[in-house]
Amino acid sequence: MAKTGPIIVLDPGKERTKGNDALFMNINAAKAVAGLVQSTLGPKGMDKMLINNLGIVSMTNDGANILKDIGIEHPAAKMIVEVARSVESTAGDGTTSSVILAAAFLDKAEKLIKKGIHPSAIVKGYRIAEQQALEILEKCAVDVSEGDREDFLKKVAMTAITGKAPDVHKEHLADVCVKAAEIVEENGFVDVRTKIIRVVELQKRVEETEVVEGIALNTGALSRKAPKRIENPKIALLDAEISANKTKTGSVMVVSSPEERQKLIENEQQSVIGIAKKIVDSGANVLFSTKAVRGVALEYLEKNNVFVSRPMEEKDIENVSYATGAKIVRNPKEFTEEDLGGADLLEYDTHNGAGKTYIRGGRNSAVATIVVRGETIQHADGVDTALDDALWVIKSVIEDGKIVAGGGASEMEVSLGLFAYAPKAGGYDQRVIAAYAEAMEELPKTLIRNGGLDVIDLSLALRAEHTKNKNAGVNIFTGKITDMLAEGVVDTYRVKVNTIKAATEAAIMILRIDDMLRATTMTKIPDAPASQLAATYNGMAPPQMDDRR
Repeated sequence: MAKTGPIIVLDPGKERTKGNDALFMNINAAKAVAGLVQSTLGPKGMDKMLINNLGIVSMTNDGANILKDIGIEHPAAKMIVEVARSVESTAGDGTTSSVILAAAFLDKAEKLIKKGIHPSAIVKGYRIAEQQALEILEKCAVDVSEGDREDFLKKVAMTAITGKAPDVHKEHLADVCVKAAEIVEENGFVDVRTKIIRVVELQKRVEETEVVEGIALNTGALSRKAPKRIENPKIALLDAEISANKTKTGSVMVVSSPEERQKLIENEQQSVIGIAKKIVDSGANVLFSTKAVRGVALEYLEKNNVFVSRPMEEKDIENVSYATGAKIVRNPKEFTEEDLGGADLLEYDTHNGAGKTYIRGGRNSAVATIVVRGETIQHADGVDTALDDALWVIKSVIEDGKIVAGGGASEMEVSLGLFAYAPKAGGYDQRVIAAYAEAMEELPKTLIRNGGLDVIDLSLALRAEHTKNKNAGVNIFTGKITDMLAEGVVDTYRVKVNTIKAATEAAIMILRIDDMLRATTMTKIPDAPASQLAATYNGMAPPQMDDRR
């Protein structure tokens, strides 16, 4: 019988890691991601200094920003980050918690695997534990009544702001966020992405941060003669220059005399004036443009009492379009009355540098603008990040009508509930659910650790107190176990639910991987025979592109 050579199934250029080696490698990568952000959790979390390629320095303790800018390379670590980002997009907060919790689940799973439990059995047990955890969490939740809603909204906003902005200003910032959410609330829904606009203003005190019912633009008018107040403005939006028809690129225009040249200039001016006249004839008395309006066009618009803005950013003009219903026109010759938007009032404040423009009472949609103020760009960015988290948790409470106690109270209650449920499951499931319950305690332990307190003593005290009070949590500032609802430290039910779901999903994704194939990077291009070089084609010249077609 003839012998055959070795059968090569896989590309020899691939690196393969399989079995527990691949699994433990991925688990360690996930735990490394958690190690990057673990110290930032809680009101006493530490900050991270991030320096980009241009040398720009930013300091933050927001997990979403850290994971976005840190530059993760390991594929399993990227999976953890992507799942965590899903929490940010759906609940607006909880990124750091979901990463820490996912790493804790994987750490417990690693120990179970080393004891002989198959990953599939762990996945099954984690699914059961997840379902039970969500049921326990729902029982912990407190319904927010209409009469107490504003108070709870402020409390949940202050909890989100604590540790991310100066504590002395957190009450004022929480009030700003609550007011902005109430302005744009419609049928129990708050559109944070499009209806609440945030603009940053530097060299100002944080306590000067304010909310404006409408749009506040960090831009003024081109002319000092511009009107300072316009009631019921007719707003035109332009994303193009007001200019005469341009000749084709590379073309040359020859004139035979100065008179002919002057006539040509006059024709161009008349063409520009004609465009400006079309804007005025449409009924517009306010013009916002992304390009500078100059020369005879500006003069004509000024004579007709049209407010002409300085060049604006594209995102600002889109916000104005959304709020006022004005259409963004990209060909100024096509302006019509149907393109105009409306509002109740336009005010131009000239007391602040280049000026600030306010548009109040947009006809298309209720919009609120938060003017974020800070001494430096780093200071203002920190406040802006805190406000973003606060707005999202306020949105969650308004839409869901539920909150849970903070300070690790909900996680400890879920943990104890799972420990009580585990014996009912029996078999491997009992051990897996108990491990899941133990991992849930990692979040309150991290809060305690970051607060510089004794982890063992306070964790035991917290567990003991929960037998009497399900709302018991750790007050990081006093180092005592207290009723978090009474202290006003509350979290959103939605964030906690999404954190558990995302962390469990991320852990299960990692546990289901038992084989990794990685393409090796070719560091050196091998020498090719002369007959295979691009200059020859079987001894002949290579075919031309046209011939191939």
